[in-house]
Amino acid sequence: MTHNSPSARFDVSRLTSPRAILALILFFQFAFGVLYAVRTPHWQAPDEPAHYNYVRVLAETFSFPVLAQGDYNQAYLEKIKAEKFPPELAIDSIRYEAHQPPLYYILATPFYLAARALNIDAVLVLRLLNVLVALCTCVIAFRIFIHVFPEHALPRWVGVGIIATLPMHIAMSAAINNDTLAELVVAAILLLAILRLNGKIQQRHFILVGGLAYGIALLTKTTIYSSGVLLVLGEVGYQQITFAQRNAPGTRPLTWKPRVPTLRAAVGTLVPLYVISLALAGAWFVRNAFVYGANDLFGWQRHDAVVVGQPTTAQWIADNGLRNTLIDWMGISFRSFWAQFGWMGVLVDERIYLLLLFLSVAATLGAVFLLARMWRERKLFPSVSRWTWLLLLVLLALVVAADAYYNLKFFQPQGRYLFYALIPIAALWGGGLSELFNARYARWVMLLLYGVMLWVDYVSLAWFIVPQLAR
Repeated sequence: MTHNSPSARFDVSRLTSPRAILALILFFQFAFGVLYAVRTPHWQAPDEPAHYNYVRVLAETFSFPVLAQGDYNQAYLEKIKAEKFPPELAIDSIRYEAHQPPLYYILATPFYLAARALNIDAVLVLRLLNVLVALCTCVIAFRIFIHVFPEHALPRWVGVGIIATLPMHIAMSAAINNDTLAELVVAAILLLAILRLNGKIQQRHFILVGGLAYGIALLTKTTIYSSGVLLVLGEVGYQQITFAQRNAPGTRPLTWKPRVPTLRAAVGTLVPLYVISLALAGAWFVRNAFVYGANDLFGWQRHDAVVVGQPTTAQWIADNGLRNTLIDWMGISFRSFWAQFGWMGVLVDERIYLLLLFLSVAATLGAVFLLARMWRERKLFPSVSRWTWLLLLVLLALVVAADAYYNLKFFQPQGRYLFYALIPIAALWGGGLSELFNARYARWVMLLLYGVMLWVDYVSLAWFIVPQLAR
């Protein structure tokens, strides 16, 4: 059977309405998100008290908090976690997220104030806000997958299903944090870059919307600042494709070598785009210069000085050796990507991890087969398809590099840090799983796997999170 697209062999859209399938996936994602938000005890998610206190201070004082010594107390944090956050131990002093950019907290403040005015649990309201944000990310992911898999629908549904049923992702999306909004912003920037590649957005609109999108990224979380590279690639790719088409009409451009005219045109678009971004976010960095110093615009140096006692990688290597440190890093990263809840203290049954390991290996193997076939048949693919996959792979590489870089300083092997690249991971795994199976059986296998993941979502909550975190 001849393939002419980096996608699966079976087109499920012939049998079922795409909107109905997407609605069903979003329904189960929403249902589990609400269950996790309701059933997970207060503060039993990484850094949740610190994020909540940022919102609380902003809502009650109408001023942004300033990270200071005493906002992180390792001994007290370990004590309150060990005792499962009893009411008599206050969380008010846990404020080590005060250096974060402000956008999520500004958006959360009206919900906090409304909950307090109506005498509703503010923690639950803020958690449900993130559940809704995660739904929006899945909708954008589906739009991205339409461009990634333009001819076949099955890997689109598999990709969205992976994002929507990943247990740890559901848990983090049902907690108070700015990560969920950051994922949405990265997804929006990725979609914008892909639309530019496809010529679906005009230059002036790309400048304006791209500038606003990246400005929002600057105000959301420092770990997504590298997403600006996606806008560069989207514009350079568009200029490269259109230049080749103008100079060789009727042919399919195969070269990726940059040309001076395309780079000049891209610069003419990107400079005003980033000027808009800096104009939108510049006031925040000016504020940080006054608060933390001109050499600490992101608050990173203040953060490192405050979080005394947090395990460092150098100390971990000294205590355990380099080999064991690497083994620990890989093992903990894998488990915490899939299912390691609370403050990394709630593990699921080892048999579930074995199942998830098997699925991960199978999906990764299929992704390797997919990429190898795409490389062999690269002349059959239009340039826009190759540039789209380049965007996905670059985003994945940036997120992995950022995770590795952070772990050079602090020993934090948390797989959830890879969630900013969940869309490229889901695209690779969705396409990879679809690649492995015969078209006749693919949809039934994927339906079975989806059911298995829903079962894992339920079991993780009912059998492990609730019993182990309840006081």
